[in-house]
Amino acid sequence: MITTAEIRKKAEKLYPNVLRSVLTGEDFFPVTLRSDKSLSKDFSAMSREIAHIMSDSKDRKGFGYQVVSEKVKNRQHGIQDIPKAIVFETLADYIKYIGKLHEFGAFKADAERILSSIPQLKDWFASNPLLIVANNRSWEDLIKICLWFISFHETGKYYIRELPIAIHTKFVESHVGILRLLLDELIPHMSKKEETFFQKRFGLKHEEPRIRIRFLDKSLTIDNRFSDISLPLSDFSTANLLCVNVLITENLMNFLTLPDLKNTIAIWGGGYAVKNLQHIEWLTDKRIYYWGDIDIQGFEILSMLRGYYEQTISIMMDEATFNEFVHYHDHGTASNTYGLNHLTISEHELYLQIHANNLRLEQEKIPQAYVNDFLRKFNN
Repeated sequence: MITTAEIRKKAEKLYPNVLRSVLTGEDFFPVTLRSDKSLSKDFSAMSREIAHIMSDSKDRKGFGYQVVSEKVKNRQHGIQDIPKAIVFETLADYIKYIGKLHEFGAFKADAERILSSIPQLKDWFASNPLLIVANNRSWEDLIKICLWFISFHETGKYYIRELPIAIHTKFVESHVGILRLLLDELIPHMSKKEETFFQKRFGLKHEEPRIRIRFLDKSLTIDNRFSDISLPLSDFSTANLLCVNVLITENLMNFLTLPDLKNTIAIWGGGYAVKNLQHIEWLTDKRIYYWGDIDIQGFEILSMLRGYYEQTISIMMDEATFNEFVHYHDHGTASNTYGLNHLTISEHELYLQIHANNLRLEQEKIPQAYVNDFLRKFNN
């Protein structure tokens, strides 16, 4: 026989549908929960089960469910009134039973406020009614933001802090989850669905990655004195720096200690941050060199970079360098990545070797004298 715990669990599962019916105006009540489970064979146990169900019913409490019974003749117990269905006759009975009087009242007030301001959200909220509940006490400001984006938003014009809306910056930042869902629905033409970062998704200004550059040729320095600078990515993209060679290195200290090299600038790659260097038009005409760790991740980054710029040449990531410093080999970080598509034959052979044995030669373990000698010969 159904228990009161099972009745409550089934009733609570109906809650999203009940909220949906409020939004759509459909009649949801009365609603019936079936209770035709087999009876306990022990008469005393059966009697206790029935009594327990009745004690929690509307007949006893004045709200909640009605028990619909029917007379059943049973070989063990004779003729008995057995509960066959549990019925919530009204919305009020149901809401009070599941203990959501306050929450439901707030839901109705919020739904009315939202749909009176933004009626185009009606169907969407009918599919997502619990989001109204989850964001109770926030809808006044959420509505302000949505209305502003619908009517006034221009891509690339504002940081979040600059939005001319009567709210504080932190509110937007702490509600990007629900705002993303709402704005995807309201301004799909201004939403870049492939972007997960809120500011990029909706064309807001944001802090850009910075590209750090060293001018290894003194004749290329800015104003004959600035040899180590960093630029926002958008400025770097249009910089078109006057150099022949671009040397990208993974490790910061190796970047800082690169020797003077003619016609060359160095870029600190910062590991997988080299992805920020894709789609830079002026780099397509440069000689690009990459120096990273001789390990699985180093070759993954090299392959990624060469996918952006096919002219990329690796330096000090060869078997000769790897074998020269065998005493500095260490265990690397395992990876499930296979089949790198942009390695040369010799690079791929070395990659397979270190992948099979999980080896690493970190670039900062290569002596500075070796680096200087290699680069100067390479640069001549």
